Amino acid sequence: MNINVIVRASDRVKQKIKYGFTLLFQPLRVQLTFTEDVSSTGVNIFYGSEPPSTVTKVFFIKSSPDFETCVASSELPDISETKWIEFAGRRLPVLFPTANGGSASKLNFDIAAATFMLASDFQDLISHERDEYDRMRAMDSLQDKLGVIDFPVVNYYSQLLKKELEEFFGIRIEPKSYGSKNCGLALTHDVDYTSSLNLRMIRRAIFGHAILNKEGLSPNERAVKLIYPLLALVGYNPPKSGLYFLRDLETKSNVKSTFFIKTGATAKQDVKYNYRSGKMKRFLGSLIDYGFEIGIHPSMNTYVDAKQTIKEKVRLEELLGKEVRSVRQHYLKFTIGRTVEVWEEAGLHYDSTLGFSRKAGFRNSVGFPYPLYNFAQDRISSVIELPLMIMDATIAENRRLTADQSFQEMRGLINETKASHGAAAILFHNSIADPIDFPGYKKVYGRLIDDAKHDDFALDSLSGIIENYR
Repeated sequence: MNINVIVRASDRVKQKIKYGFTLLFQPLRVQLTFTEDVSSTGVNIFYGSEPPSTVTKVFFIKSSPDFETCVASSELPDISETKWIEFAGRRLPVLFPTANGGSASKLNFDIAAATFMLASDFQDLISHERDEYDRMRAMDSLQDKLGVIDFPVVNYYSQLLKKELEEFFGIRIEPKSYGSKNCGLALTHDVDYTSSLNLRMIRRAIFGHAILNKEGLSPNERAVKLIYPLLALVGYNPPKSGLYFLRDLETKSNVKSTFFIKTGATAKQDVKYNYRSGKMKRFLGSLIDYGFEIGIHPSMNTYVDAKQTIKEKVRLEELLGKEVRSVRQHYLKFTIGRTVEVWEEAGLHYDSTLGFSRKAGFRNSVGFPYPLYNFAQDRISSVIELPLMIMDATIAENRRLTADQSFQEMRGLINETKASHGAAAILFHNSIADPIDFPGYKKVYGRLIDDAKHDDFALDSLSGIIENYR
């Protein structure tokens, strides 16, 4: 189905509104066209301050002048008196309300502007408060302040617009699917280090855990951490065994995942490992043989350094003998003003960095594959994002949770993905084999896979989920 959208807006916000519409129609099987005039046939959406004068039936969406004010002044909208609408069992925030709205009674707000504000990382662009790793903090996001970080608001905005268009034009708009499934999960693993016998990891176990007890371990756990290096010498090496555990579990479950591999170090948080060793080559070779994906996990400072990103990507490509298409930044390092351009310059196609490291959920209020926005050039990016919804370390950080409670928290977010007919990525590190850092998490991960298969999710690698979305 072809849908024609006419956007009457200033040059300052026109491309941003088009991006909002692009995301709203991303989950739908439509051919979206932006033109300057109403077509005499087909479905027309007119966005502007006043409806057009035409005999052709047009769906009118009223623009909000407050959106342009926010963009011009680099400010977020005032949410102190936010109104809400009920739709599909969810309370959706009404951002950029419009008096005497458009063609649909429920669209009494600028839905394209609201989508842009929540999904584009405009918030990241203007955020002044950053954490110690130059990351936007969850507590500063509109999603957290509005209390909607635990479900993908934009998915429901899209469904709401779809419903109104269907009723207005008397048509049926088909949703996209993930192959033959209505929802999907990308299974992903960041390989930050491969052995406990590493100087940085030895210091972390002895000083950080055993002596200083930065993680609040029990006396017995601290004692075990103190002798971790000795245990590794006799074969007890959780990060190493974790690699094979993940591969073997997923192979047995007949699912595929993406392993993100490091090939460089640019800061003290980067743990070097020999990705060219014989054992690592054989392991990576086995992943390729089984149909898994291998992506790049660039080092700390690459998020603003295209040259270094390219260097690390080329190293991995030379090792694998094939193109690397997917990326996740180490420590989820990201700044919208530069990182998207870095990925474009490096020839990377798919990303799953966009999640908050200290709070699980939907950072950008999106639960499906979508193009990122390039603010430096004011255009839609060629890089497709699949949001990171769950990271094992984010949940495990709360040591008061039992393994079953951790599973239930993760399962709740996965249920939200299914309810919204969406997809997202989940991240489990190879270090989940460490029973002190991740108590019971090997079983948690197995349960999540079993439950997701039972619930008819598409379970695949990052590229697999994105490329089958149609």
